[in-house]
Amino acid sequence: MTFSRAFYIFSVAVVFFSIHLLPVFGVTTQIWTQQHQKDFESGKSENVSLSSKGELMLAPKLDTFFEDTKEIYIWCLAEDSKGNIYAGTGNKGKIYRITPDGESSLFYDSPEVKILTLAIDLNDNIYAGTAPDGLIYKLTDSSTPPTTILSSEEKYVWAMTFDDAGNLYAATGTSGKIYKVTPDGKTSVLYDSDERNILCLLHHQGQLYAGSDGKGTIYSVKTADGAASVIYQTGQKEVRRLVMGAQGLIYAGTITTAAPQPGGPPPVPPGPAPPGSRNGEEKKSRVYKIEPDGIVSVMWEVPEPLILSMVSDSEDGLYVGTGDSGKLYWVNTGGDSVFKGKCSAGQIVAMHRPANSDRLLLATGNGGKIFELKSDYLGEGTLESKARDTKVVSRWGKLSWEGATPEGTTISFATRTGNTEKTNSTWNDWSEELTTSEGSQITSPAARYIQWRAKLTTSASATPVLKKVTVASVQSNTEPRFTSIVVRRGNASETPSPPKGVSLPRESRSPPNPEGDSTKYTASWKVKDDNSDTLQFNVYYKGVDETNWKLLKDELKKSSYALDTTLMSDGRYVIKVSATDKLSNPPNFAKSVEKISDPFDVDNSQPSVTDIAATANEDQTYQITCKVADPFSYIQKAVYKIDSDEEWQVIFPDDGIFDSKRETLLLHTNTLPAGEHTITIRVTDAAGNTGVGRATF
Repeated sequence: MTFSRAFYIFSVAVVFFSIHLLPVFGVTTQIWTQQHQKDFESGKSENVSLSSKGELMLAPKLDTFFEDTKEIYIWCLAEDSKGNIYAGTGNKGKIYRITPDGESSLFYDSPEVKILTLAIDLNDNIYAGTAPDGLIYKLTDSSTPPTTILSSEEKYVWAMTFDDAGNLYAATGTSGKIYKVTPDGKTSVLYDSDERNILCLLHHQGQLYAGSDGKGTIYSVKTADGAASVIYQTGQKEVRRLVMGAQGLIYAGTITTAAPQPGGPPPVPPGPAPPGSRNGEEKKSRVYKIEPDGIVSVMWEVPEPLILSMVSDSEDGLYVGTGDSGKLYWVNTGGDSVFKGKCSAGQIVAMHRPANSDRLLLATGNGGKIFELKSDYLGEGTLESKARDTKVVSRWGKLSWEGATPEGTTISFATRTGNTEKTNSTWNDWSEELTTSEGSQITSPAARYIQWRAKLTTSASATPVLKKVTVASVQSNTEPRFTSIVVRRGNASETPSPPKGVSLPRESRSPPNPEGDSTKYTASWKVKDDNSDTLQFNVYYKGVDETNWKLLKDELKKSSYALDTTLMSDGRYVIKVSATDKLSNPPNFAKSVEKISDPFDVDNSQPSVTDIAATANEDQTYQITCKVADPFSYIQKAVYKIDSDEEWQVIFPDDGIFDSKRETLLLHTNTLPAGEHTITIRVTDAAGNTGVGRATF
């Protein structure tokens, strides 16, 4: 047996060392690892088995054991002391017998539609529970007409079992009763529940256990007097199966949706849960574990909506048959599970382990067949991973894997790549098989998406085990992309910094403060980088009519910069920002890009206030005029105070609107006291500069 784990650490080192030697790889190496159950389940599998621990193996063979019924369902299986297997069917209500050497024959053709359950006593008498008339037949051989030992008002006989004294117990519906039939044929109601159906029975150490639908209740019923108590109420739709395990454990299989019903077509798989429902719970069946002291716990949540059959194995485990996909699982008391395989039929409705063997028979519905789970494995199985999105075109390093390959088994890989989210005919062909677990160089062409295919093979009764797969890749370096650059008046201190611990967010923001110092401007920009590289910026400026750029700041890591325009002459300017990813790439593979802002105005000149004149009126009011002007910006507002006024008051141009660089202000005052007065006029231009004039009249 060859174990690859011993080389795994070495393989990772080889991958990293090899990547660093390849000059075409310019950004950080990415390692894609798949090693958990959910990782492998996301792919497409064929002829493989998967455990809850994330171990991928070849699936055991599921051979067809019996299929000559032309029935929709084989509802039940039973075995006599000679090793003959009996199968009850529907929708024609027949019983077939399969001998130990594989010969099959029709044992009994009943007038009923369904044979739902079979039980065989110590004398090899066969008891058959039916639907839709709720009868129990007793058959001694194929040539003797059966005896009807139970004819009740029930429609279904769901399950039967014997106690050590030879008494037969029958679970029925639709009145939810348990009947007792003594060896001499006397019948009585042992327990009448308040449920519609008692679906399953189990006898153990003088105690009868029963599971119901409706409230999903597990009962304990005394066989002597029918006294019943509730062990546990699951809250699910049905307790479908009760099975005896090792060390006194009892397993209960419950379901969350309707199981296949006699007399009707196979159920439609459940649709999406309504908004607000708990999807993760609604569609999962459960296996409960009941301890000898009565403690009940959930042993396993089944990833299927229907548990239809269960049987314990020779070890500390349990086989679970499900629908509507015909999947078979194995689970132990610790909740560790293995997906064993999938039948070609829709539901595994019954299972049986023949006496003194490790064989397992599976009876199915939709269509009615019997399969046998073999101890050897399928010769070849594959798993195609989901497509990995590396976001941009990438080059590939090595594929490594961890697992075990016993003698006679192999694991190999192939890869393919493409540039569409879903694989299609445009993808590259599968590569040659990669067989070196420590790391094989991927030969698929560079692309955005990659997919691997694992192939497991065997030539004997052993299976390889795949536990972990890693793929190394490196993105082709793409240049940064500016999405915006904005220059606004405001203080740099008002511009938020990038989040703590982040060199540069992929999209940075710097909202301005329009009420800041008129000489302070903030340039801010947004940049995206598909490689998530750390970016560095240089900031330049120039007048719109100038040719040469002047450096304001280099090697800036923030996505904003504060400009102090006090040393700049009035005029119209533009800002240029260059972005480079050289901090994350070798010099010969680094990329840079530039973006120029829209023009913005710098105006640090104060508006002038001149020619203030006051003309007195007879009513001691005044008409005041003055000239205001700005060399670069239009006048935005004007206010005044007369004498010791506490509040500034608005004054308007003579045409009633501020819309130019030169304005004549006009004011008609209220009545003023006799004597000398002083007026102060303050004017603000569009750049926020303020000029003040004063006159006495």
